[in-house]
Amino acid sequence: VVIFLAREYNLGMGKKKKAKEAALLSLYRRSPVTNNILIDIALDRYLDFFHEWDNAAYKKRDVNPELAEFLDICSEDIPMNRQFDIHFHIKNIALDSDKEKLILASYSNYYNALKKLEDRKVKRIARFSMILFIIALVFIFLYILSNSKMQGQLLPRVLIEGLIIGGWVFMWEALHMLFFDILEPFKRKRELERFLKAKITFSSEIEKGD
Repeated sequence: VVIFLAREYNLGMGKKKKAKEAALLSLYRRSPVTNNILIDIALDRYLDFFHEWDNAAYKKRDVNPELAEFLDICSEDIPMNRQFDIHFHIKNIALDSDKEKLILASYSNYYNALKKLEDRKVKRIARFSMILFIIALVFIFLYILSNSKMQGQLLPRVLIEGLIIGGWVFMWEALHMLFFDILEPFKRKRELERFLKAKITFSSEIEKGD
């Protein structure tokens, strides 16, 4: 019976996995080169890739906010264990390798900058968690030290109990930050690393006049 139930469970999980795969492939096609999920993006011109209000050199410009938001939505659709690539289709303009290099540089700079920001968040959370942990240990140590010296005195006793309560509060906050608050920037880092691993390709199609 156990073997039968396990087999049924595996079959059910297999069907769910196939259904998710089918749903994913109904939204995105596969790259013919890498076999990764392919995010297709149509641009009217190369400059549409860049943030129009950013006056920096093109390779240092931010990505168009609407495009970045669209890529984030696509990334959320695709499971983290699947790599994706990005394909830009430029409408009615011949391919320009120089502009493509600028886009690749801007893309890399943009997502590397975001990744560095998340790295700083992780380090800041870890550092603050360590500070709270040390404070907690100091409070607990003072409690142990004071508890052995002050017996039967009401006011000192209240203060001593405050030390142990404060110690555990700081300890809980340190552990909460280290094991929970740090998860979101870690997840975001993984997403950004996947963006940086994505293969970027270009194509164009010039419509012929009548």
